[in-house]
Amino acid sequence: MTIEERKHLITVREEAWKTKGKGAANDSTQFTVAGRMVKKGLASPSAITPTASPICNKTRGTTPISKPLEDIEARPDMQLESDLKLDRLETFLRRLNNKVGGMQETILSVTGKSVKEVMKLDDDETFAKFYRSMDDTVPRSPVELEEDFDVIFDPYVPKLTSSVAEHKRAVRPKRRVQASKNPLKMLAARDDLLQEYTEQRLNVAFMESKRMKVEKMSSNSNFSEVTLAGLASKENFSSVSLRSVNLTEQNSNNSALPYKKLMLMQVKGRRHVQTRLVEPRASSLNSGDCFLLLSPHHCFLWVGEFANVIEKAKASELATLIQTKRELGCRATYIQTIEEGINTHTHAAKDFWKLLGGQTSYQSAGDPKEDELYETAIIETNCTYRLMDDKLVPDDDFWGKIPKCSLLQSKEVLVFDFGSEVYVWHGKEVTLAQRKIAFQLAKHLWNGTFDYENCDINPLDPGECNPLIPRKGQGRPDWAIFGRLTEHNETILFKEKFLDWTELKRPNEKNASELAQQKDDPRAEVKPYDVTRMVPVPQTTAGTVLDGVNVGRGYGLVEGDDRRQFEIASVSVDVWHILEFDYSRLPKQSIGQFHEGDAYVVKWKYMVSTSVGSRQKGEHAVRVAGKERCVYFFWQGRQSTVSEKGTSALMTVELDEERGAQVQVLQGKEPPCFLQCFQGGMVVHSGRREEEEENAQSEWRLYCVRGEVPVEGNLLEVACHCSSLRSRTSMVVLNVNKALIYLWHGCKAQAHTKEVGRTAANKIKEQCPLEAGLHSSSKVTIHECDEGSEPLGFWDALGRRDRKAYDCMLQDPGNFNFTPRLFILSSSSGDFSATEFMYPARDPSVVNAMPFLQEDLYSAPQPALFLVDNHHEVYLWQGWWPIENKITGSARIRWASDRKSAMETVLQYCRGKSIKKPPPKSYLIHAGLEPLTFTNMFPSWEHREDIAEITETDTEVSNQITLVEDVLAKLCKTIYPLADLLARPLPEGVDPLKLEIYLTDEDFEFALDMTREEYSALPAWKQVNLKKAKGLF
Repeated sequence: MTIEERKHLITVREEAWKTKGKGAANDSTQFTVAGRMVKKGLASPSAITPTASPICNKTRGTTPISKPLEDIEARPDMQLESDLKLDRLETFLRRLNNKVGGMQETILSVTGKSVKEVMKLDDDETFAKFYRSMDDTVPRSPVELEEDFDVIFDPYVPKLTSSVAEHKRAVRPKRRVQASKNPLKMLAARDDLLQEYTEQRLNVAFMESKRMKVEKMSSNSNFSEVTLAGLASKENFSSVSLRSVNLTEQNSNNSALPYKKLMLMQVKGRRHVQTRLVEPRASSLNSGDCFLLLSPHHCFLWVGEFANVIEKAKASELATLIQTKRELGCRATYIQTIEEGINTHTHAAKDFWKLLGGQTSYQSAGDPKEDELYETAIIETNCTYRLMDDKLVPDDDFWGKIPKCSLLQSKEVLVFDFGSEVYVWHGKEVTLAQRKIAFQLAKHLWNGTFDYENCDINPLDPGECNPLIPRKGQGRPDWAIFGRLTEHNETILFKEKFLDWTELKRPNEKNASELAQQKDDPRAEVKPYDVTRMVPVPQTTAGTVLDGVNVGRGYGLVEGDDRRQFEIASVSVDVWHILEFDYSRLPKQSIGQFHEGDAYVVKWKYMVSTSVGSRQKGEHAVRVAGKERCVYFFWQGRQSTVSEKGTSALMTVELDEERGAQVQVLQGKEPPCFLQCFQGGMVVHSGRREEEEENAQSEWRLYCVRGEVPVEGNLLEVACHCSSLRSRTSMVVLNVNKALIYLWHGCKAQAHTKEVGRTAANKIKEQCPLEAGLHSSSKVTIHECDEGSEPLGFWDALGRRDRKAYDCMLQDPGNFNFTPRLFILSSSSGDFSATEFMYPARDPSVVNAMPFLQEDLYSAPQPALFLVDNHHEVYLWQGWWPIENKITGSARIRWASDRKSAMETVLQYCRGKSIKKPPPKSYLIHAGLEPLTFTNMFPSWEHREDIAEITETDTEVSNQITLVEDVLAKLCKTIYPLADLLARPLPEGVDPLKLEIYLTDEDFEFALDMTREEYSALPAWKQVNLKKAKGLF
């Protein structure tokens, strides 16, 4: 075969390769947007070749938007609008300056004035007495000289013999010079001199002493000078009122927020994708781009059918950042994605069209080459101004160009006009006056005329779908944005306009082996927690640091950081009751009486003394005078209102005259130093203090004993019913009318718990508090009884004898000398972890039967997972899905993954804590349907019927508890029939994004018309499209 024949054969084969196959073009074009449009019949094959874009007849030689003929400056006849936030800031600074100007302690000032006279000199009398006259001491006699000077001098002195000597000039005697006057007399003769002066005394000494005190305080303290100055300042909080904040609305003093309540953003481009604000209406959409629709509660991602890959990736990234960081006033809990032609008839799509004013027709996709031309055309409409000499001057370097981050300097004020978005940006070193003038000039630009007639595109209407928006006009539309931004506080919509703005991304800490393992096993996403870090029991003792000193439990010997020992002793305790916006001091007999619906301020004054030498018996102990200190606790009941909680914090600051420490204390979370203030006499009553009539309706009252040390004991009022009894603690039953107390001890109560109960009962007997319904003249009688041997009067208080109403342990031979443990299991931080709840008044040396409250479980963000270790059994408590939270597919996937990891963690924990013995049983329980054995681990329990209804409707559960290993076996099921995977809802534990991995090989080939090997060879996007078409997505 000759060379010519071989060349001809190659040419023929090349032409045959171009024409054969599924498409008329090769792989480089048939899978592009243009190729997809040709397949759909929406474009001709010529669309694949470069053609002019229908969006504009742009040529490469056109110029950007025209610059204004004159700079924008303030004139007397111009009405300029100011920013409310800047005005308030200016007012605040003016008030602050006035306040500082009136503070005599911080500036040099005159503290006193006095007039002083100058001594007047009597010259004639004073000097005459002090000095003697010269005339009396020196005799004067006339001297007559008749001889010549030559005769008088020595004759041997050489004389002038030259001719010069003959011409000696006779020297005339000097004229008589007037004698100088007496300067003192001259001063005395002047009438412009004052004979007195005013002496002024300054506050230099006071300021110096104050400085020395501050310097001394700072040298002995770990706080900074600013902190010490704040603690030393005196403020009046009596006139302060709390502001009600509604989280659903955006409250701000800024009259130029850089976002709107409803925004539609178009994501379009190929090289540097442009994100621009467009009119929020359905006609603004098109099939060739992506759009983001934002509202305060929704974040929609609308993906056009022919949007390119770069636009999809950029839109998805923006939606994720906006939703996670709550940018642009959007507080949506999840992203709702709407793909054109796939899921346009769902409930999310209905909400999407409703926000846009209804579903109407919109534009189809433009030319495939339109994106790059759009980028160039829209960038040329950018306008950048600088503030120079109180004028807005166009920036020649970035006019009609894409801005860069080098523009944004700390001392610069810039105005960016992007058509539908106008921003005033200023650095952090810009003065307030410059900020105000820039805002006013930018507002004038916003309200002025705009002209885009010479541009290839109108940024206010890039799709030319609204004839009411001209290329030249006055003022911007209502949906456009006029925003004020500061350095380091820019919005993501503003950042997208810049060429080189980069966000710091979290580095990927996973190594290559972990990534490869996840790729091989798509279900191995969340791993269980390492139980070796959970099993060991912490041995740390509770303590509280006040004013830099660890006071321990508030009494006895404590050890400082320098290993020195200190002794803590109480001096006095005062309590104030907080009303809505006022407070009142409680009498002495009411100290220690709290209500769960109120808030209180407790002042504890204590003494810190140094321990010297070895400690001996009390009478021989060496005591050194210590330093008296105080702390203010603001105790907040679990049923107290938000106003009372805020008022208690403010009143704490106002009452704190000693500038002591201020500590917030929540009900049930009291530290030991707080509990010991009442020496075992703290009682928490139900209801509110001002509702005494309602509180005193019942004759009997029931209290649960809490605490392990008698001086730290406290009583919690519970419902007076058999269901409130607990076999692991002691209870106090009080009859108000008869002044009778039954001290009931559970059969599994510890000895120290019984002693705490006795101390608490004796405190009630001594104080006879009015809050409990007693009077000062009451003679209280205490009867002590054990579980199983109660008198008849005891059951009269509880209504009837019903041991099944609570978890009675009389027949349980087990040992209960252990403290329960509580862990919260969550993957909110990225990795699945377990965090243990620590009781604030814990003491590892003694057993605490009930260290936790029901609020610990129910106040956590739901749905939550808790591991409760009751030694003999372990519970996995599962929360509920709140009704107000919409459940998305991704949230379901995360929840299923967390549940599986939590169950694996629970089983491993059971095996890890009982290595030599059989592991304890583990049970799964649901919120609202907890069994009696679980609820009796807490001092009180309120059945939530509303939560029970949600749990029963959301999951297939019953009142019977289930073994964790049985539920985990169902979640770990790997094979399901095809019919189960096509039905909705899906089986529990199935990942809806990976349904194909649960199919057998036969069902896989039947459902997808290919083998697993052929499916794995497809790219990811083809796999997704195939599953969508077959209903496996």
